[in-house]
Amino acid sequence: MSDHDGYRDTDAAGPVLVAPVLVRDYRRLLRLFPYTYRRAHEAEMLGHLVDGARPGQSRPTRAERWDLLRAAAREWLLAPLGPTERQRASASVVVLVVLTAVLAAPAAYDLVRAVQAVTDDSAREVLGSLSSPVLLATVAALVAVPLAPAWLAWLSALVAVAVGARRTALVLAALAATAGVVAVGALVSAERAFVAFQAVGWVVVLLAFLLTLVARARQEAPVFGARAGAVAFWMTAATLALSARGGASVVSQEHVWASASVSLSVQAVGLLWLSAVALLVLVRPVRQAAPVLGGALLAMTLSRSDVFWSGALDTTVVNLGDVLGVVGISVALTLATRWVVNRLDELAAARAAHRAFLAAAADGTAAAA
Repeated sequence: MSDHDGYRDTDAAGPVLVAPVLVRDYRRLLRLFPYTYRRAHEAEMLGHLVDGARPGQSRPTRAERWDLLRAAAREWLLAPLGPTERQRASASVVVLVVLTAVLAAPAAYDLVRAVQAVTDDSAREVLGSLSSPVLLATVAALVAVPLAPAWLAWLSALVAVAVGARRTALVLAALAATAGVVAVGALVSAERAFVAFQAVGWVVVLLAFLLTLVARARQEAPVFGARAGAVAFWMTAATLALSARGGASVVSQEHVWASASVSLSVQAVGLLWLSAVALLVLVRPVRQAAPVLGGALLAMTLSRSDVFWSGALDTTVVNLGDVLGVVGISVALTLATRWVVNRLDELAAARAAHRAFLAAAADGTAAAA
């Protein structure tokens, strides 16, 4: 058997030839990882797997398959923040600061609405058949503000982050995202697709917040350092101060949509967001955060506009397709921007290596002279 038929390892007793079928299966499993990550770490991971193989082993073990599948899923999940831990560290801080400021205003506004709904006498008359006061208050709040549980869980996650309870913050952020997804699904099932359409943008932002918090919690540094915490605090305060009491759009009792501002066309919205994302990509300190921020904020913008139904006044034309369209376009923009950022990083690395090579060659020439 030649060296090309297997993977040659070496131990104290001499060279050991690993079964070719085992190496083939390992390579197939490693292809599940994102390309950028695999290109940087495939040789290292393959060597580690081969070193741990038992004598005579011809197939990956169940534990190895599970570990690789889980690691590949984790890398795909965190891929929008960058292929390396260093890139994810720089991106996660920026994303968490911005999304905290973005989510603060709707969370505060919706929770105030929920309190008003609980104390509203008309709601009590409609739901008067409910015997339990707690159940009455809960139903009234959920009918008025379906995302109320998600906002409560998200605010609790912020408190947990502030006190340094990372695991608690992760659990609460996951609960917030889950509550948002459940709320959107329940609204669609209850034939309140327009309300679901308006809520899905915030749910996408909550999911982006959860994704970023997961990446940040894997690092040893605090979730919010002193500088990042101060920036997040003042950005959140400014957002709350500048946010208007009314939303971007309202629905009357006749199900007629009315815009509070000038409505933009699909082309205008697309051009605006492509320009904003391009600006983020060109600014190196925030480049790694551009994919997640661009996708999340685009979903938020689309869900607060009428671009999906061409400005029609009748909101009953909104359906599940519009809700899924917001999510799909957000994901597409995130992946496309991540691809562009990765290519720019590769180009920058190649230029740096070329400059280092030229500098070394110049030093060698000077020394020889």
